[in-house]
Amino acid sequence: MDWYYSVGGEQKGPVSETDFQQLVHDGIVTSQTLVWRPGMTQWQPYSATGSAGVISELGQPPASGVTCASCGNRFSSSDVVSLEGRAYCATCKPMVAQRLREGLTMDSAAEETRKKHLSHESSVRSVGVLYLIGGTGLLLVGLGAVLTAIAGDNIVEGVLFGAIFLVLGGMQFWVGLAIRRLKSWSRIPTGILSGIGLLGFPIGTIINGYILYLVFCEKGKMVFSDEYRAVIQQTPHIKQRTSIMVWIILGLLLVILGFVILSAVLGQR
Repeated sequence: MDWYYSVGGEQKGPVSETDFQQLVHDGIVTSQTLVWRPGMTQWQPYSATGSAGVISELGQPPASGVTCASCGNRFSSSDVVSLEGRAYCATCKPMVAQRLREGLTMDSAAEETRKKHLSHESSVRSVGVLYLIGGTGLLLVGLGAVLTAIAGDNIVEGVLFGAIFLVLGGMQFWVGLAIRRLKSWSRIPTGILSGIGLLGFPIGTIINGYILYLVFCEKGKMVFSDEYRAVIQQTPHIKQRTSIMVWIILGLLLVILGFVILSAVLGQR
């Protein structure tokens, strides 16, 4: 029976059972890789399919660049061990082993991982909200510029000006949705947009510097990984909350957005 699997948010497959097990052997498919095959109701981590025992039978952990299912840091394959179909670093192994001896399930480990990264996850998702608001503001400015230009004399210049804002707003809105969904590819456009935003000294520099930290630090890498999305699926009862810092940034952005819109309106008169 053919398998499908997800790498970096991109669906791969179909592949045969033999080829799929080779992917497991090579560490391309890990215990936390999202997989699907006919007969399954939804995509699940490989460890939840009941077939992940192959990893233990092979007697080796996933390939180099493996993310520890507990701390979220990445290690080479020689520095991790496999417990219950999941990879753990040498530092986290004793704690996880102790939890297993105490009769706690691996879902408990998933809860621990989620709680450890929950604050960061909340901040990252809030960045998505900021991008959605900013993108909406740019779309409104662009639409207003186009409508004003059509009603005025400088149609070509006005429409061009508005089109630029519409494109930028659409891109930012699209990236915002991806950030909210923790899509791994969204880190790249976020880095580009925030890098440009650093030029807006001093407030823009502070806000976008904070965003770059959230997205590219170790916890940020974990939050945007396939492994963490699998953890989220296993812990739907744990809810994330928006941090106070993000509310402050949101307020500043709303003030700036209001100023930009007001300036654009007054500038057209």
